[in-house]
Amino acid sequence: MLRFLPFILIALVVMGGLGYWRYVATKQNLDSPKSDQAQDQAPIEVPKTLPEATLDDRVKSLEDLASKIVTQVNSVKSAKVDASSLLDTKLNALDAAVTELKIRVSALEKPASAPTTNSGKSTIYIPLGSGGQISDTNWVTLSTFQISLDSAQYPGYTNMQLEVTMRLNQPGGTLYARLYNLSSGSATSSEITTTSTSEQLVSSSGFSLSTGTKTYVLQAKTSDGSQAFLDYARIKVNF
Repeated sequence: MLRFLPFILIALVVMGGLGYWRYVATKQNLDSPKSDQAQDQAPIEVPKTLPEATLDDRVKSLEDLASKIVTQVNSVKSAKVDASSLLDTKLNALDAAVTELKIRVSALEKPASAPTTNSGKSTIYIPLGSGGQISDTNWVTLSTFQISLDSAQYPGYTNMQLEVTMRLNQPGGTLYARLYNLSSGSATSSEITTTSTSEQLVSSSGFSLSTGTKTYVLQAKTSDGSQAFLDYARIKVNF
């Protein structure tokens, strides 16, 4: 019997410890709801906008709320206006594209016109020279305006014209010019004249070149022997 006594004491100590632990745990669980209940019963601050607020505070609160609502409504309207404007822009662009497409389709539907044929040749200009002056009442040959031409080089031409940019140094006289055939010793073009002291392009009547290669020069004179200038000359070939 004495041999089993230590084991019995150990069992009683263990059972007493377990009982004490269960007692402490149960007490803590009972105390905890009271603490939570105390926290739940703490006073809560009530906003002024509740029934305890004054009339002025309520009015101000309503005004603030109304202002916020107006701002939101305006933003919604603005968004609608922007959306409408964007839609109008897109519709206008679409209309323009459709119109352009119609024009292109209409152009494609038109029958192709037959190409026009131009059997004639373009006008040709043959430079004769530049930079001449005279002061003589007799015809003066200007060596700076000289060229050799063969009429066979221009098959099909109808006529040619002498064109000269010329002027008098002072008013009162008349300046004459012509194309001269040195090879045959005869005038080729009709005479052209001017009485202007400013540059003026003067053209002769139509003429034809002699057959074969000939040397042509520009001749000029003035009615009173005054100084005159022939700035530029050319032969216009018409077809």
